[in-house]
Amino acid sequence: MRVTSKLKTLGLALAVIAGADLSRAEQEVGHREETRLQTLAASEQDFLVGVAAHRRGDLAAAERAYSSALEKDESFVEAMVNRARVLIELGDWEGAAAWLDPAAARHGDLATVHAVRGLLALRTGHTAHAVDELTRAQTLAPNDVEVLTNLGAAFLEQGLLQNATEQLEKAQRLDPDRAEVAFNLGLAGDRAGDRARAVYHYRRFMDLAASADPSQPAVLRRLSELLGEARTKPVELADGLATEGALHGSPLKENPHEVQEK
Repeated sequence: MRVTSKLKTLGLALAVIAGADLSRAEQEVGHREETRLQTLAASEQDFLVGVAAHRRGDLAAAERAYSSALEKDESFVEAMVNRARVLIELGDWEGAAAWLDPAAARHGDLATVHAVRGLLALRTGHTAHAVDELTRAQTLAPNDVEVLTNLGAAFLEQGLLQNATEQLEKAQRLDPDRAEVAFNLGLAGDRAGDRARAVYHYRRFMDLAASADPSQPAVLRRLSELLGEARTKPVELADGLATEGALHGSPLKENPHEVQEK
């Protein structure tokens, strides 16, 4: 009896069968990975569609696209943050927070998470919390114009005019053509009693702002008041030099402008 030969043959058969099983397993893993990558690519495409819709102001289409991206990839933090941005613009504070909280839990060191949480806090009147979140965002992204502008707006709300001016001037150096920055600098100068600086930045805002900006009529009225004062008090206005003395009348009663990147 050639038992040894039979055992060798059986061993060969087992080896061949095991090899076949391993090959099938590798194919299944490869198929699953390919499917996963296709799903992630589709989610990324939905996200880009959302960004394009958001930029052209179609909030409903943006919200649908971000929602679709998250259905395909529930861990997509950037889609969570951008969906929250849309919901903030729509006035759905609770809906925005519902996406920002898991985004922070997943990626708490992402500057945009704290930037948008700060924006939400600013919009809902929680100014101290806004300062905390935006300061954290600034630490992570020190040259982000959105963060600097909104932190300046939060300081304005708190009456911390010097702090506000410092942040807003940084933002202006980085992006001189931001209407929101010019408006907030004008508001800071106005509230500080600095007529020349207020006029300079309000004029700059009028040059930069879109024609439909709702703050334009109030700024025009305030400019008229400030320039009327200038006719009774000699003062240099054109170059934005600071002047001494308090202004007559009330500073512009407008809220600081926030920036919302898209």
